[in-house]
Order: sequence, then structure tokens, then C-alpha cells
Amino acid sequence: MAKSSFAEIYGQWEKSHDEKAEIARRASASERVTSEGPTIGAVRRMDAQDELDLHEMLLDDALAATKDFLDSSASRNLLKVRIITGKGIHSKGGEAVLRPAVIELCRKHPKVREVTVPKAAEGGSGALTVILKHRTGR
Repeated sequence: MAKSSFAEIYGQWEKSHDEKAEIARRASASERVTSEGPTIGAVRRMDAQDELDLHEMLLDDALAATKDFLDSSASRNLLKVRIITGKGIHSKGGEAVLRPAVIELCRKHPKVREVTVPKAAEGGSGALTVILKHRTGR
């Protein structure tokens, strides 16, 4: 039995598989809205629906504002919000104070699904993107 070259094997595979159609199918599946709402992939790609800016706030005030913002956003059935913490470069010693505390609060909040750092165009390391848990049937 003769061995097939990679090119021959790949050529056979290309004839039996429509790569462009598969890519399109996967893209549309990730955009799909189910009976429980949009998929997590679709939520991750969407723009933030609301924003909270914590610049110039003291730590206790910023944490209270963040908790209220998350509670309010969840009650309005928002899926994705942005919290601007700043980078902490004006803090004493140049160490961020708000950012780590806000991240911890968000991670412990019962309505939060995930907290990430957005792309530079969306605030980068001076902001946080928060995806909230979606309420279904309640």
C-alpha cells in the first residue's frame, strides 16, 4: 500500500469539507440567542450597556457606588457593564487602591458572572468589564 502525501490527504479532506461554511456556522452559533438569552460569546462581544466612573472617589465611597451600580444593573437586566477605576497612578506610592478592591467586590457579588480587563479602546487597564448573570424566568 502506497503512502499518501500530506498534500494528497489535505486535498481529499478539502473536497469533503466546506471550511468556509463551517466557519460561518460556528460564527452564527456563537451569535445565537437562546430561550435563555444571548450566548456568553455574544455578550462578551457586545458593547457595555452602562458605565460607572470611580475617578476621584475615596475607597469606601467607590465600593458603595460599585455595589449599588451592580445591583441596579442586575435589576435592569443588563448583561454587560463597564467600571472605570483608573490605573491608580495618582495613588500614594503609585499603588492602585480602588482597582483591586473593586475587582474583589465584583468577584464576590452574587449577580456577577465574570470580571475582565477590556481592550485598550474600551478603557484597558484603567477599567473593568463586568458580565452579569442573566435572570431567566424570574
